[in-house]
Amino acid sequence: MWSSTARATAATRPGTRSSAWPTSERRPSRSLRPTVAGLLLAFGLLHSPAAAQTSTSPRPTVEALRTDAPIRVDGVFDEAVWHQAPVATGFTAREPEDNRPAAQQTEFSVVYTETTLYFGIRAYDAEPEAIVARELQRDSDHGGNDDSLAIVLDTFHDQRNSVTFEVNPLGARTDSLVTDEGKDQNIEWNGVWTASARTTAEGWQAEVAIPFSTLRFDPAQSVWGLNVRRVVRRTNEESYWAPIGREIGMSAVTRMYAAHRVSLAGDLTGISGVKAGRRVDVKPFVLGSAAEEPRDPSSGTIDDIDGGVDLKWGLTRSLTLDLTYNTDFAQVEVDQQQVNLTRFSLFFPEKREFFLENAGIFEFGSPAPPGMQPPLMKAFFSRRIGLAGGEAVPIDVGARLTGRAGAWNLGLLTVGTEAVPAGNRSATAATQHSVFRLKRDLGERSSVGMVYTELDPRSGDGNRLYGVDLDYKPNRQSQFYLFGAASEDAGRSGDNGALGTGWAYTTRTVRANVDLTEAQGDFNPGSGFLLRRDFRRYNPRVRWEPRVNRGVVRSVTLEAELDYFERESLGRVESRKLLLAPVGMRTTGDDRFRLAFVNDVEQLFEPFEISPGIVIPAGLYEFDSIFLRGFSNQGRRLAWRGNINVGEFFGGDRRSYVLSSYVRLSRHLLTEFQWNYNDVTLPQGDFTATIYTVRLDAAFSPDLRLNTLAQYNEAAQLAGVNVRFNWIYKPGANLFVVYNHNWAASTFSARETARRELIVKFNYLWQP
Repeated sequence: MWSSTARATAATRPGTRSSAWPTSERRPSRSLRPTVAGLLLAFGLLHSPAAAQTSTSPRPTVEALRTDAPIRVDGVFDEAVWHQAPVATGFTAREPEDNRPAAQQTEFSVVYTETTLYFGIRAYDAEPEAIVARELQRDSDHGGNDDSLAIVLDTFHDQRNSVTFEVNPLGARTDSLVTDEGKDQNIEWNGVWTASARTTAEGWQAEVAIPFSTLRFDPAQSVWGLNVRRVVRRTNEESYWAPIGREIGMSAVTRMYAAHRVSLAGDLTGISGVKAGRRVDVKPFVLGSAAEEPRDPSSGTIDDIDGGVDLKWGLTRSLTLDLTYNTDFAQVEVDQQQVNLTRFSLFFPEKREFFLENAGIFEFGSPAPPGMQPPLMKAFFSRRIGLAGGEAVPIDVGARLTGRAGAWNLGLLTVGTEAVPAGNRSATAATQHSVFRLKRDLGERSSVGMVYTELDPRSGDGNRLYGVDLDYKPNRQSQFYLFGAASEDAGRSGDNGALGTGWAYTTRTVRANVDLTEAQGDFNPGSGFLLRRDFRRYNPRVRWEPRVNRGVVRSVTLEAELDYFERESLGRVESRKLLLAPVGMRTTGDDRFRLAFVNDVEQLFEPFEISPGIVIPAGLYEFDSIFLRGFSNQGRRLAWRGNINVGEFFGGDRRSYVLSSYVRLSRHLLTEFQWNYNDVTLPQGDFTATIYTVRLDAAFSPDLRLNTLAQYNEAAQLAGVNVRFNWIYKPGANLFVVYNHNWAASTFSARETARRELIVKFNYLWQP
């Protein structure tokens, strides 16, 4: 499809511009040391015995039963071993009221063979005809809107990291890898496992089979962490086998955040003498493609046949080596278009499989920002590899080593990309990307670590980054972090450091955070991501959400946040946002609404071209706006969400609307429409930026699907359709057929084909 970095206007450049201020006006860099000292004092107080939290509640325990008899995964518990295995029950609700027995009871058993771990779960329901089961597609964005069962395994029993396997009543599967109890959640990971589910007169039940070769674990570890979560969507009941009450903190955007708190999980015992095989997965692929660009008749039809291979080798039960040769990501869904009305970079998430598994080990520094906000900085960002200007750059060979050794977490990755000669785009030099990450567990939930990245263009000087970080969690309510990093670049010297620190505190009703971050003017994470340069940021925020349970209102929210940036080299304000949200509500039907008042201050040190021919002069601007956000219960057949932002904008006015809705036509078919509209009126001129997005997802079974994504970016004059057919003909092995069609479109009716492409890719999983 088109470049993933297409913007509302091609003239709006990513990243910040260099300062227009003369060098003589640069001030000596100020230090965060006083602030850090204050936070370290708070850190010491939190570490005191008075701040520590102890738990007297025993962990629930279930013993896995070994069997040599074969088990057929069909959602029917007709094997004798299911009637012999211990039964775990006694689920406790977290929502809508926590620390109470679940209204709908659940029980499960665990059995295993030499090669596979099995779960049999019965989800009783007083109204089986009312069970919500509409999603059939694997890893669907809407999978969390059904009734579901999730198995959370902490295989090293480190009370930090976990792997999640989730299934709904139709057998649709979702899985994820989670680092540091939710600091990073990799939902794009696809493990090799199977599941089957069916409804009964008593509710529904699921049978899950997880090969030990899919899991990383220490064979000497006799106890694993385990939790099982159940969601009853029509009543929004969320319950756990090992209780997770709201006293450990408010719910985040997704329910899975609570499930990731494996420090509160129960114990799974009895697993011994298992065989994960030789732990060698070989996945060769062959690909054929045909493309044409009608606007360039001389190009003709571009045909290509290619192949490559991925290899996964378990060096030990806890260390895995991944190798890739001639890597291809043609089957990955294109990026969703975004509107950018700021001076800073857009952020697009990683979707490529090779870079996703165990990606959390490479996370460094501050926790992920709340909601859909882009990160401020990342020491390592894998989208820097194999992509340039939104176009794919061929990857020669890559290697990754990840895993654990005792209390140490290790991550090492190196990938080489080919040179791309100048043609229709800028030339790209052959480059070697490398990153090394090491973390040491401290106590039950804390850690200290370091990171090193290197960007070597194989010609001339490269880029390097060094960093150290601390993540300290003295109790279940508090978290403190601290990191420092420095970069090395040819032609850059002096002010090349970055520093960040922060503290978070959560209770049943309150979440308070303060984050302080600084990046000097020459700090350049060449293998990472930096939202803006040369800044110092202060970001305190607080949220209060008491339960009221009056009428249709379950809870109300009040929020306040200050997001203050100053130009680090000048010590002058660059931007400031004050947000006050005195009205927020969550209903008993799980509909949510929020009204906020926002005051913005923007200091432009140089003119800003926000749209072609429309330039905002340098100067200080202050403007107010009103922001309204809402979304309905996403478990309904017809659901919606939307944002409305109306107010002043750089001496003019702006009206922004982001409205999306989806209709579940059947368990096989879902359609979604999104309208992103921005109408800006400025003294220098007026413009609109609109993006239309339509999705159509057809799932014929959990392993057979057809996805269509159509987008029209009016301001960038681009339109495109991405159609992907995927057949998982056996676990870990796929057939993909992909069709891309891109148009240059001054108006949608006047569109002209820029490129069309058909791709067929077949891969096979061989486990010798």
